[in-house]
Amino acid sequence: MAIKKKYLTYLEDTRKHHSVIEKVAITSTRKAIADSHRKSVAVTFMEGETIIKVAPNGKKSIVGTAKNNRRKVKVGAKTRISKK
Repeated sequence: MAIKKKYLTYLEDTRKHHSVIEKVAITSTRKAIADSHRKSVAVTFMEGETIIKVAPNGKKSIVGTAKNNRRKVKVGAKTRISKK
């Protein structure tokens, strides 16, 4: 049943495969940041409620703050993405 592993929903629904999603997210993020810095583009992200900007030379600056209004989701809850 190795074929099922190709589907994202299978990986999301199977707790033992969550580490696969985590590894992909970490690797993709690192590559995107490195690519942006190679192109002399600053990277902006949130750390807690602080908005931080990192220049290609590595200099960090605080841009501002924003209230952390993350959506609360119950463990095991499912939702669908729709065009609505």
